[in-house]
Amino acid sequence: MNKKKSFLLLELIIVISFSSIIIVYTLLFAKNSFEAQKLNQQQAILKLDLNSSKIFLSKHLLNIKNDLSYLNKTLYFKNSILLKNVNSFSLEKIGNFIYIEILLNKQISQKWVFKL
Repeated sequence: MNKKKSFLLLELIIVISFSSIIIVYTLLFAKNSFEAQKLNQQQAILKLDLNSSKIFLSKHLLNIKNDLSYLNKTLYFKNSILLKNVNSFSLEKIGNFIYIEILLNKQISQKWVFKL
């Protein structure tokens, strides 16, 4: 009888140990998955902001050289904030083309070419 109880107790300890290990690794996986999803969401929002700015600028090309300014990691259009966390920005007008190069949040870099 004692051997049966001690074997059942040993089985119970093993099952609880395995269950604990599985639960811990499941929680770690869920945490890592959540953090990766959050990072992907932030990058998608940055890309959306950048593409929205590109569309906005394509609609306001005529006086873009005077209306667009870059100061303290912020891009302004007619003194209103257009885009924040801009690490580098350059605008060059050559003939009938406008070349814009932008680096956003040290992650996303794009080069745009607009025809006037």
